[in-house]
Amino acid sequence: MTIRRVDSDAWQLVRTVRLAALTEARDGVFGSAFEVASAWDEGQWRRWMDGQALFVAAGDGELLGSAGGVPGAEGPSVESVWVSPPARGTGISDLLVGAVADWARADGHDRLRLWFTDSNAHARTLYTRLGFTATGRNRHALDAPAVAEIEMALPLTSGSRTASPSRSHLGLGLRLLGPHDEAQFLAVRARLHADGFDFAKDYRGPWAAYLDQLDRARQGIDLAPETVPSTFLMAEDAAGQIIGSSDIRHRLTRRLSHWGGHIGYVVMPEHRGRGYGTQILRQTLPLAKDLGIARALLTCRSDNTASRRVITACGGDLDTITDDGICHYWLPT
Repeated sequence: MTIRRVDSDAWQLVRTVRLAALTEARDGVFGSAFEVASAWDEGQWRRWMDGQALFVAAGDGELLGSAGGVPGAEGPSVESVWVSPPARGTGISDLLVGAVADWARADGHDRLRLWFTDSNAHARTLYTRLGFTATGRNRHALDAPAVAEIEMALPLTSGSRTASPSRSHLGLGLRLLGPHDEAQFLAVRARLHADGFDFAKDYRGPWAAYLDQLDRARQGIDLAPETVPSTFLMAEDAAGQIIGSSDIRHRLTRRLSHWGGHIGYVVMPEHRGRGYGTQILRQTLPLAKDLGIARALLTCRSDNTASRRVITACGGDLDTITDDGICHYWLPT
């Protein structure tokens, strides 16, 4: 199963999904919506799609669900969340709503809103589990004035595209490894390995030979098969301590296009949650641009909420969630 964003050129696909959702609700309070939508022509479907960010879930040639992110005067909202009955309970709703949250965060918003019918206990349970809380606002449903709806909102806590520069007080900088970094580098490597992170897996001593290896990797000299030129950088705080790293792969292979991407980064466990990840990525992007990368691919696991927040806070647009749970984002450099 994959999650991907679609544009108005996929209007026929979206029409199929949307009508399936409305067919299920046809005997309920929103049944009139099916009659309206089923009569739309191509132009109407395209206009409806152009007004939002639409994500669909598909697997084994079948359409499994959809969700839309809709801009609004009070901020973006998630709407039209639907999963086909046989696929319910498999986590697809979580992935679709998460995709919309990524879109809203990348667009610079600090919260995502939604409305649902007060009697829909399943929706209340789902959205509460995903981190939404009631705002205290209520209204009558637009299509059925007798039906009460309540509003919930999800904080997009990593901030916006313009928020991160205010964190310059972190004093973080990126640099290449040097002759005097061996002891600190090895301590960082041991700490990350203990945390289960395969950091600098290509390291082989002695130190001078390793620095030469990194230099040749930057120049693309004597690379192993299936290896691309890369630039390995340390993230250093104001006190000169290595708190993480960034790795730029100068081009993609088929393997990197699936997992790894152009840029990888890591923050030491004791320094996480302080904004360092966002700063590392933000400072890496212009370096990638200098290497000729106009749009950088970043990947992370779909359940890695922290990385998803970092990537989208830096402007990452979610392209796909693969069937093995890997998120693909594209970021302008």
